Amino acid sequence: MKRRFMGIFLTVVLIVMGIAGCSQKGSGTTDKTGTNETTDNAGTGNTESDTGSMPETKPFKIAVGLSDSGATMFSLMSNNLQAFAKAAGGEVVFEGGVAASADATIAFVENQIAAGVDGILIGPPADSVLPTVKTLCEEAGVYWGICFRNILDEEVKKLVESSEYYVGKCYEDEETTGYQVMLNLHNLGAEKVAVISMAKGNTTTDLREEGANRACKELGMEIVAESRDIAQASDATGATESFLTAYSALDAVFIVGATGAGVHEAVAKAIEDADRQDSVKLATIDFPDSMSELFEKGILVTCSGLPSWGYDPFMSFVLLVNTCMGNPVSDKKVTLTCSMFDINNKETAEKWLKKFGDASTLYYTEDEMKQLIKANNQGLTEEELQLKMIEFSRNAVN
Repeated sequence: MKRRFMGIFLTVVLIVMGIAGCSQKGSGTTDKTGTNETTDNAGTGNTESDTGSMPETKPFKIAVGLSDSGATMFSLMSNNLQAFAKAAGGEVVFEGGVAASADATIAFVENQIAAGVDGILIGPPADSVLPTVKTLCEEAGVYWGICFRNILDEEVKKLVESSEYYVGKCYEDEETTGYQVMLNLHNLGAEKVAVISMAKGNTTTDLREEGANRACKELGMEIVAESRDIAQASDATGATESFLTAYSALDAVFIVGATGAGVHEAVAKAIEDADRQDSVKLATIDFPDSMSELFEKGILVTCSGLPSWGYDPFMSFVLLVNTCMGNPVSDKKVTLTCSMFDINNKETAEKWLKKFGDASTLYYTEDEMKQLIKANNQGLTEEELQLKMIEFSRNAVN
C-alpha cells in the first residue's frame, strides 16, 4: 500500500513540476498586467543584449479604427504604423468609418475584441462613447488608446484614466485652428462663409467650429449655411451647389472636417462650374492631395493641418505598442499634443507635398523606429516623445 501511495504521490509531483516548467517557458512574453518578464541569458536582469537587438517578446496584434486607403494621407499613415509594428514584432489591422458614430465605434471595439486583438486605437466621435469602450476593454483585458481627440468631460476623463488598460491619447488644439482659418479668410476680405463639417457631437469638429464661431463674433464674419456628415464627393458637390444658389454674396466654403475621399476637389469643381472662382474661395483643415493644384487655380486660399495627418495616430500607436509589449512609456496615462500649422500658398504646399504627398514616406528610419521601442531604449519617456513631435512639426516643410 505504501508503495502504491508513493507512486501516486510521485506522479502528482511530476505533473505539478511539469505545469510549473511550462509556465516558465517564453520568458519574453507579456502578460496583461503590463509587466515584462524578459531576462538576459546571464540572469543580470538586462532587457537587451550587448548587440542592441530587441529581446524576444510575445507577438501582438493591434486594431486601428482608421481607413488605410482612399487618400494619400490614409495610405501614408497605415504604411508608417505597419512599419513600426513590423519593427516591434507585431501586426496591425485597419477599419475605416469607425469615428462616424458612437454605434460604429462600439461595434468596432466589440468585433476586434472578439477577433482576439491585444490593443485598440480609436478616434472617438464623442466623450460619451468612452465609458463603454473602457468597460469592454477592461472585461477583455485589451489595452486601448485615443488619437486625434482630447477628453473634454472631466468626469469621463477621470473614469477613463482610472483604467489600467487605457494607455493615453494624442490630440491637437482644434479650437485655435478653427479660429486661425477664419482669421486667414477675414484677412483676405471674406465675410460670409458656408461650412462643411461632421455631425454635431464630434469632439474634433465641434471644437473647430467653436473657434470659427468665436472668430465670427470678434471679426464681424457670418456662417450663413452648413452641411454635415458628408460621406462622399457627390454629397460635397450637392452641398456646394446649394450654398452657391442660396447665397449670391458667399465669400468662402470652409471644410471644417470631412472623411469622404475627393471632397475638396468636388467643392472646388462646383465653384468652378458655377463660374464663381473669382469671388468664392475654399479653406480647409487637413491638407488635400490636390492642394498645390487648387492653390494654383486660386480657389484654395488657406488650409491648416498636422505636419502629416497620420503622425498623431502614429505616436498614439507607439504608446499602445510599448504597453502591449509589456514596457509602457510611462507608469501614468500619457498625453501628447501635436502642433498644427497653416499653408497659404502654392510654394509651401509643394514643399509639403514633396515630403508627405508620397504614401511611401516614412516618418522615421527603421533604426529610429526601433529607438521608439522601450525594450530597445529604456530611456524612452513621455517627455522625449513630446520633444520628437515638436521637432517633427518644425521640420515639416523644411
